[in-house]
Amino acid sequence: MYILSIPQVSEVQMDFTLDFYFRQFWHDPRLSFKRFLDDPNFKTSRNRPDLDVLTVGVEYINRIWVPDTFFANEKQSYPHTATTSNELLRISSDGSIYRAIRLTITAGCPMDLRFFPMDRQLCSIEIESCESFTLDLQASRKH
Repeated sequence: MYILSIPQVSEVQMDFTLDFYFRQFWHDPRLSFKRFLDDPNFKTSRNRPDLDVLTVGVEYINRIWVPDTFFANEKQSYPHTATTSNELLRISSDGSIYRAIRLTITAGCPMDLRFFPMDRQLCSIEIESCESFTLDLQASRKH
């Protein structure tokens, strides 16, 4: 997750709005194309045997498996689509996949305002998965 801005925090609604890039990495060996690059009979469209990463159109996102992550404390959200979809999909030759999408989310944030204005609040985005019982999902920070 790369945060672009926090345009609003509402004590009245007990929520906050976040504009960010949601980035996901996963591995799907079915999408590996390294074996084709190592095959001397295989010719890439540009004769590039060093081709390691494909950046493909986001329409392919509907044709491959993607993690079913969702934001559990979301109240409202939308993807950015000004001029074009703000989404990126890259597939590496070993089957590693990188997806980034720009989102704006308003999420609930229960606040304890008893000590207002000397209070401190902690708001978070809760990311979950319905498939977590069958998959090993890990969240990590990348700098």
